[in-house]
Amino acid sequence: MWGSLLKRYWQVIILKETPANTPHSFFLLGLVTLIYLTILVTQWTIADVKGTYSLTNSIFTGMSLLLSFGVYTKIILYLYKKGNRFAQTVTSLLMVNLIIHCLAFPLLFMTSYLLQADFKQTNMLLFTFIYIICTLILSIWQFIAITHVYRCALELSFFPAMLVSVGLLATNILTVSIWR
Repeated sequence: MWGSLLKRYWQVIILKETPANTPHSFFLLGLVTLIYLTILVTQWTIADVKGTYSLTNSIFTGMSLLLSFGVYTKIILYLYKKGNRFAQTVTSLLMVNLIIHCLAFPLLFMTSYLLQADFKQTNMLLFTFIYIICTLILSIWQFIAITHVYRCALELSFFPAMLVSVGLLATNILTVSIWR
């Protein structure tokens, strides 16, 4: 069952499926929210090499971020009179982000290595270039997948859906900046 769910959301992230063809389940939404929160807190803890933020701060930051996903999407769906699509849309958004974040774990582990690296060596410059390209690819892919979810949920063309995605990005940046 979990394998088929993951395959379904993988199809959403590679733009071959729509959120409408994913399960409409508030239980699944809650479960995905909890898993995504765990992934976020874990990644923020790994990335915090200076130990600047407490676990409590990371948890509250993650919960606020998840709340901003939900509230922003609820408002957008309400404005477009598509409120009944909330569970599928937010679950799809969170799964898109969860999958991308899981794919980013190797990059996250490389970050601590890069912080101590000697960039005068040619192989380190190549390694850093590959790291930056991979990070850029994952970020663009995540943005396009989120745009795809909003495009399908709101029945918009690509450009307006991209603007909605930029709004979500801005909301998320503002939310995280409150805590960090």
